[in-house]
Amino acid sequence: MNIQAISRAGAAGMIISGLALGYSYVSHPHHMTPEMIGSAFWVVIHALFALSLVLGLLGTTALYAPTAERAGRWGLAGFISLFVGMMLIFGLDYYETLIAPYLAVHYPEVIHDHGAGDAMGPVAIFFPLAGVLTVLGYAALAYGWMKGDVLPKPVAFAMIIAALAFGFGLSPLGGLMAARVTAAAFGAALIAIGISAWRLRAGFASE
Repeated sequence: MNIQAISRAGAAGMIISGLALGYSYVSHPHHMTPEMIGSAFWVVIHALFALSLVLGLLGTTALYAPTAERAGRWGLAGFISLFVGMMLIFGLDYYETLIAPYLAVHYPEVIHDHGAGDAMGPVAIFFPLAGVLTVLGYAALAYGWMKGDVLPKPVAFAMIIAALAFGFGLSPLGGLMAARVTAAAFGAALIAIGISAWRLRAGFASE
């Protein structure tokens, strides 16, 4: 594969990632009982979230690599930050997709005591930290892309605003509805970047 084909694949990955992220957050159940966590619906929602993380990270890498010089220091700092954040989030999502449902069926007392796992021990610290690293990373990368004329300014600015808003939505100040709305906005921003990269793939494939 050549760089243009990889960039186009990255753009497609960003579009699918944005769709999967928005749907999984908007549809995420509010009540995390053992019955819900052990259900097929719970597994599907978190499998979609895992898909959004994998394709989002692959897609972002494919688009960042050929534009790293133009994205500059902001782009580098943002990519490193979002990479670490998304890897940490994927670790919890792996648990929520493959382990928590098994515990909910066979050891429901664990779920009663700890919920889905996001407030379990050190996870209560590292999961919010992972979210902060991810949203700040995307905001910084979008700023680097905007400064380097990699992305159209409205698309880059939309990602910066959506990422910061999503960070607020995920915070204790945000609440469930804010998290859902801002997640949908963040997903839409990922889609917009993917569409722009698809249309402007020559710009993403050359320095």
